[in-house]
Amino acid sequence: MTDDRHHTGHQARDASTWRQGALLALPLLLTLAGPAAAGDYKVGPQDKLKIRVFEWRPLSGAAYEWTPLDGEFVVSAGGNLSLPLVGAVPVEGRTTEEVARDIGARLKTQIGLQTSPVASVEVSEFRPFFVTGLVSKPGRYSYAPGLTVVQALSMAGGTFGPAEPNLIALQRDAVNNRGELRALEVERLGLLARQARLDAVLAGKAEVAFPPDLLKKAGRPAVDRMLREEQALFDARLHSMTAEIDALTQAKKLALNQVDTLNTKADLLAKQSQMANKELAAVNKLATQGLTASSRQFGAVQDVSDLESRSLDTSLALLKAQQDAAAADRDMIDLRNRYRVDALTEAAEVRARLAENEEKAGTAEALLTNAEVQAPSIARLAADDDQPAFNVFIDRSVNGAATSDLVGDNDLVEPGDVLRVEKRRRDAPAATASIVPLPAPAPH
Repeated sequence: MTDDRHHTGHQARDASTWRQGALLALPLLLTLAGPAAAGDYKVGPQDKLKIRVFEWRPLSGAAYEWTPLDGEFVVSAGGNLSLPLVGAVPVEGRTTEEVARDIGARLKTQIGLQTSPVASVEVSEFRPFFVTGLVSKPGRYSYAPGLTVVQALSMAGGTFGPAEPNLIALQRDAVNNRGELRALEVERLGLLARQARLDAVLAGKAEVAFPPDLLKKAGRPAVDRMLREEQALFDARLHSMTAEIDALTQAKKLALNQVDTLNTKADLLAKQSQMANKELAAVNKLATQGLTASSRQFGAVQDVSDLESRSLDTSLALLKAQQDAAAADRDMIDLRNRYRVDALTEAAEVRARLAENEEKAGTAEALLTNAEVQAPSIARLAADDDQPAFNVFIDRSVNGAATSDLVGDNDLVEPGDVLRVEKRRRDAPAATASIVPLPAPAPH
C-alpha cells in the first residue's frame, strides 16, 4: 500500500511539474527575430507574400510602380506564385531575396524592358503550424516569429493530466508568474541591447558597447541574436547617415567651386566693363566733335549694356551658389540633429519600458512568492523542470525529408511544423537539447 501511495504521488508530481511549463497564459511575441524572420527563411506553401515592384525611368526622373504586381499573394500547394504579367513563379524552398530577383528578371524578359525592375518581397503571413496529441485544443495555429515550444503549447491550451483539485489555482498562478518572469527577462535583455545601441548613437561611437549584464549571457542563441541585430541596425543607420552627409559634402564642394568660378568671371567682366566705359567715353567725345559716326557711338553703348547685363547675371548666379553652399551646411546640421532627436526619443521610450519591465517583474515575483508561501509544494513542482510528464516531438520537413525530433520548452517552432505531445514513459529521457534533424526514412 505504501508503494501504491508513493507511485501515485510520483505521477501527480510529474504531471504537475509539466503543467508549470505548459500553462503559460498567453504566447509572448518575442522582439527577437526567429528563424522565420531571418534572411535565410525558405518560402513554402500557404505562406502569404507581400510584393511591391518599382522601375526607375530616367527620362521622367521618377519611379514607376507596377501596381498589378503590388499586393499580397498566397503560395500555392505546388509551391508557386501566380502573378499578373509574370505568370507562375516557383518559390518553394527559396528566400524572399531570391524570389524578388526572379520576379524582376521575369518581368524584364516578358515585357521586354532594358533593365530589371526592383521587386520587394516579404512574408506578411507565415504558413500555420499544428499541435496534436495530449493537449487541450489540438489544431491549426497562426505562426509568429520567435515562437517557442512552450508558447505553442500554451496556444493549444496546454497539456492535461491528473492534479490535486485544491492545488490547481495555486499551480496556475505559480506557472503563470514564472512564465511572466521569463518573458520579462527576455524583454529586459532586449531593451538593454537596444539602450546600448542608442547610447552609442548619442555618444557618436563607431561600435555598440553592450553592458556586462548582457555580455555575460552571450552564447545563448537568443542573446547572440540580440547582439547581432542591434549592432547590424546601428551599422545600417550609421552608414545611412554617413552616406547622406557625404552627398551633402559633395554638393557643398560643388557649390563652392561654382562660387570660385563665378568670382573669377565677375572680375573679368568688371575689367571688360571698365574698358568698355573708357571706349564709350572716347566715342562720345569724338561724337560731340563730329569726328565719328553715330553708329559707332550706338555700338559702344550696346557693348557697355551687354557687359552690365552679364555682370548682373553673374552676380545672381554667384548669390545662388553661395546659398547652395549654405543650404548644404544647414542640411548637414539638420541631418545630424534629426538622427540625434530620433535616438533621444527612442532612448526615452526604452527607459520608460525598462522601468515598466522592472515594476512588472517585481509584481510577478511577489505574486510567485505569495503562491509558494501558501503551498510550499508549488515551489518544488514549479522548479522541477527536469522530469516533465510529457514529451514533445516536432515533425518537420527538411529539404524534402521528414524528421521527427524530441524538443524542449525553449526550442523554436517553424512554420509548417507539427507538434506532437505524448505521455512520457517512466524510463524515457526528457528533452534537454535543441532540434537535431534525423536522417530521412529509408524508402520502402
